[in-house]
Amino acid sequence: MKRILITGGASGLGAELARQYSAKGWTVCIADIQQALGETFVQELNQTFNNDCFFLPLDVTSEEQWQQAAQEIASRWKGLDCLVNNAGVASSGNIDQLSMKDFQWTLDINVMGVVKGCYVFTPMLKKSKGTIINVASAAGLMHMPSMSAYNVSKAAVVALSETLYAELDSAGVHVSVLCPAFFKTNLTDSMRATDQGGIAIANKLMERSSIQASDVARMTYEGAEKKQFYIVTHAKEKMMWRIKRYFPSYYFSQMKKLGSVFQRKTTGSKAA
Repeated sequence: MKRILITGGASGLGAELARQYSAKGWTVCIADIQQALGETFVQELNQTFNNDCFFLPLDVTSEEQWQQAAQEIASRWKGLDCLVNNAGVASSGNIDQLSMKDFQWTLDINVMGVVKGCYVFTPMLKKSKGTIINVASAAGLMHMPSMSAYNVSKAAVVALSETLYAELDSAGVHVSVLCPAFFKTNLTDSMRATDQGGIAIANKLMERSSIQASDVARMTYEGAEKKQFYIVTHAKEKMMWRIKRYFPSYYFSQMKKLGSVFQRKTTGSKAA
């Protein structure tokens, strides 16, 4: 039976990934700061799939807790086949308005949480010739205005993943980076924003999406099994990414227009 650890696995996309992999016969470790929710979810997985899944408390910003997680995995499973760095948070606000505390909070979780997971579990994955799946975002490829902290954090995850994709290939470790756009999830529950308008925009875009978390989980599983590197789940954003690469002037003209729209919606005034 293959073994997978999913951070932020107690809810949202992480939970859907856990269901997807459990249905394929994998045994899952749910690693999350939400202990009560995580333990309840593990019971659901075991009742449904009988795969000996279990829960580990994990704050991804703590290297000590990452080391404890690795010790538990080594003791219980004797190894790991896949690490999914899924835990993440969102923030929005103009560069001169979002506090440095919130900017740092975003980077600590979204970037260093992923770095620490890769650092701690890569030796184990080299032995199993396993897989790392880093959950970034379409925001790591294209950068909407008024989301500097989030964009920077997800672009960093893409850069880290590109580095490890080449670095770990000779060791037999495959790396995928998942870059979804908006879909219905609980990301805005903990979102930090300088204006409620930013949260409202994000919620509206998620509600309008025809793609569900279960769709993203399925595409992630299929992409990683095929050893894809970039897993870009939304057709419109995939096209926009190509436009950015081949027609940058047009891409930036659209981003500037979007910036003006965001300014009006969040401040109630016309952009200068």
